[in-house]
Amino acid sequence: MTDEYYIKFGESFYEKYILPKELGVSSRQVSYWRKNKVIPYFFQIDQKHGRMNIPEAIWLMIVKDLTDMGLSTEKLKLLTYKVWEVPKENKYADQVILKNINSAKSGLSEMAKSILSNQLQDEKVMDTLRDEINHFTDMLKSCINNIGQPHFILYSPLTNEHIFLSNNNEQFLKLGSLTFKYPIISIPILDKLSKIISIDLKIKDKNLAYLSNLENQIREIVLFKRPKTVEIAFDHGHIKTRKITESHVKEEELADFFLRNKIPKGSKLLIDPRSQDNYKLTLITK
Repeated sequence: MTDEYYIKFGESFYEKYILPKELGVSSRQVSYWRKNKVIPYFFQIDQKHGRMNIPEAIWLMIVKDLTDMGLSTEKLKLLTYKVWEVPKENKYADQVILKNINSAKSGLSEMAKSILSNQLQDEKVMDTLRDEINHFTDMLKSCINNIGQPHFILYSPLTNEHIFLSNNNEQFLKLGSLTFKYPIISIPILDKLSKIISIDLKIKDKNLAYLSNLENQIREIVLFKRPKTVEIAFDHGHIKTRKITESHVKEEELADFFLRNKIPKGSKLLIDPRSQDNYKLTLITK
């Protein structure tokens, strides 16, 4: 992973803003959670109009899921503290940055490592980074980079223990005694990422920087030309054909397709308009 990758990833992750109403959460509910310290990032003075970045928005969806399951506000408050505040108190971000500086496999240039070293000495900068880097945000980044692997938050209401699962044997071992003794709530992450991306896909007259030119072309046809049916296929059938129809929530279907299918570089798009406002899109990979 190059310096450019880390910069683009940070811009997509932390400089993209979502409103609670776009996730079906009322301002009244947000005010209640904020008052009870269930959504810590809303305590910030500079938080405008409830805007959230991607990790914050996904945490809001998790809180909503757990609330709908009947979890008490006190349990949610404790879970929030463990997920967001404990890593900050333990300076987890400092450990992650040091690991990347000292690793020959991080992909960072010497200049980037020098910048990170300087940031470690700046408490104001580190105070921000400690808000943004924790086990939860690490799992979200892993989910984006390893779509085919399972990514969940597993939580035991009886013990107030949790773990972020990302296909890691060490995590399974750590969770072992918990899973055999107590009921566990499992919340998958990929569908929440799809929801966030689907919100972005709705924006008209704007190519999305994190999508390739080809993906932006597909987005334009599926969402804005309003076809009744679109079939997206690959030339050799190595990825299953995806059919998107008027009856689907097209933004969420398309977001799920982009997340689950890595389109090879150099692919070309064959657009085949058919009768009755239908399209077949074939991705030519050679």
